[in-house]
Amino acid sequence: MISRWSVVACLLTAKTLLAQVNLPPGFEVVEIAENDYGSTNADINDCGQIAFGQRQDLNGHIEVFVYDNGYITQITNGDDRNVIPQINNSGQMIWGRGVHRATVTQLIFYDQGVETLVEEYSNAPNGWSINNLGHVCWARKVSSRCPRQENLFLWDGSTANQQTFDAELSNVGPSLNDLDAFAWTYAQFCDNPWRSEVLVRFADKVLTLPSPGTQNQTPELTNSGLVVWTSSSRLLLWTGLESRELLERGGRGSLNEWPRVYVPVFDFSTNSWPAWILDVRDKDIARYLMTDNDFWYSNGSVNKWGEAAADWSEDPPNSQWRGGVLFLRRIRTGDSEFDGDVDLRDHNRFAQVMTGSVRKDRLCEDRFLDIDYDGDLDLGDYAKFQNAFTGASP
Repeated sequence: MISRWSVVACLLTAKTLLAQVNLPPGFEVVEIAENDYGSTNADINDCGQIAFGQRQDLNGHIEVFVYDNGYITQITNGDDRNVIPQINNSGQMIWGRGVHRATVTQLIFYDQGVETLVEEYSNAPNGWSINNLGHVCWARKVSSRCPRQENLFLWDGSTANQQTFDAELSNVGPSLNDLDAFAWTYAQFCDNPWRSEVLVRFADKVLTLPSPGTQNQTPELTNSGLVVWTSSSRLLLWTGLESRELLERGGRGSLNEWPRVYVPVFDFSTNSWPAWILDVRDKDIARYLMTDNDFWYSNGSVNKWGEAAADWSEDPPNSQWRGGVLFLRRIRTGDSEFDGDVDLRDHNRFAQVMTGSVRKDRLCEDRFLDIDYDGDLDLGDYAKFQNAFTGASP
């Protein structure tokens, strides 16, 4: 028996071949951080800051950068391999480091220009996650041989405590929310074929998420308990009551509380991975194609405002690594509340946060009033704001 959600997934996959760019209403796409060697692992926070790695050559030299309202700042500057940066709403970051381009053995926490070594171990961590409290969860690999032993640790800013205690199986790929609940992959990688489940640990219970497949991985958990993950190439969503199939053939997904989901979907006609946005509704899925090129989109994330960031490479199977970061951002009209009008409440907010003609980092939610995208809230923005003034909607 094919479920209603399976039918929706089949339709989406089939239409990928004929689809055209179709952005969500009120959004636009811009490209940032393009270079000859490509960018990796874009992660966006609710302030619109995007952390990403950028290859400096093809020999493992990767530096961390942050995009903030039109400006890009280089965070690391050395000769190391700095990978998979993640950024929270305070601008704190976590990433893995391989010293002098070697295998990643360090986990680095970054806050206001200061690096803290959270973990240093001979084997590379197998996934990590940071929440808005500045807490970090990661997977420590004790052995790469069978039986494999990988367990999760949680760092609260000062102390690291082990969370799982398994002598044979792998606990990897954690996703940590602001309640210190976490979802992860619980796997037997020594079986052929390997098999795994997605587990979620809340304060009072541990759930094993129901799935039609035996290879479940890459979960992402929200504060309300929604989870998106892949299961034998399917993309699944845990709603808190049931598992729903969103796609038959998708890559790693990211979501917010709407839920809006970012996911790359393989296109056989172009041998590429286009970037898609899915808005999941009660009875159907609104689907949006972000690009019409043949590039390979991979890791991405979605913030609470529905904005998304994703990294891309031109044609990695043929060693064409040129790439960058795609940014799906809200179009700025002066509507700071996104309630459909530009009224006195928006005006009052502008008056409270006006900066003058001096750029300010981390405008955060007030960036939506920076209508000309120049990093300040000045008379130029105010003139555009006045022209857009509608008054309250009826």
